[in-house]
Amino acid sequence: MTTVGIIGINGMVGRNVQAQLQKIKHPFELKTFGRNDEIPALDIAVLCTDNPVSAALVPQLKDRVRFMVDMSSQFRMTPRIPLVIPEINPQTITGDTHLIASPNCTTTGLVMSLAPLRDFYHIQEIFFCSYQAISGGGKKLLDDFHTLGSLYAENCVPLIGSIQDNGHTSEELKGLYETRKIMDWPQVKVYCHTVRVGVENSHSLGITIKAQENFDLEQVKKLWNSFPHLAYSDDIITPKQASGKEETFICRLRVDVEDPKIIHYFVTFDNLLKGAAMNGRQIVELLLERFFK
Repeated sequence: MTTVGIIGINGMVGRNVQAQLQKIKHPFELKTFGRNDEIPALDIAVLCTDNPVSAALVPQLKDRVRFMVDMSSQFRMTPRIPLVIPEINPQTITGDTHLIASPNCTTTGLVMSLAPLRDFYHIQEIFFCSYQAISGGGKKLLDDFHTLGSLYAENCVPLIGSIQDNGHTSEELKGLYETRKIMDWPQVKVYCHTVRVGVENSHSLGITIKAQENFDLEQVKKLWNSFPHLAYSDDIITPKQASGKEETFICRLRVDVEDPKIIHYFVTFDNLLKGAAMNGRQIVELLLERFFK
């Protein structure tokens, strides 16, 4: 029996990944471990751990685990380690792949909206402002949010991650560099601004993109609605509606007032699902179906 292990089962991501893996129909044996437990030989390990722990575990497990799926940001930008969203770039995983990184939750919502357009439009520039839910900061931030006097209660805080030497936050740089890597668009310009808002669950983004061609709005809508786990609506979709759903939702599509090569739209999705645990489940499903028949 194929064995799949979750390492870091006691954290929010670990528990959500466990719930997601239980939906997989392919037969396998699920094992769970705390971050300090001894890990036996496994076919697949999902690392639901923070960067320092993932960095330490990967070399320790390399001879005991065939495939590792890391949910942290530790290895996302490491060359030759695929950064995978199964709907977008499953071909980057091969039989020789040992470590797979799952992307940042905000980046995931952005690129899900971009991928259906790539065969029809040559995207040149991408701007987004994120409206990121409290749950994206983990249990500690959720506890803070429910504490009297929290900075995040009924508020917007334009700081996620740490401010880097160039003035951008680590979260904003993830939006830039992870988008380029997933989409294989090394030259595309990505402009990011990330904001934490007083919403408990589901991230949102206001997105503007510019292409070489004029946009056909009806074509764009059809491309979005024919893409897996993506849904466009002419109605307004809010984070509350997206919470608990597997789809990434898009609404408010319109052409720029002055330039038909520019469109604007709004994206919202459950950051704990497609932005994290569901994507991890989909990677495990892909591995099981492709390499453990």
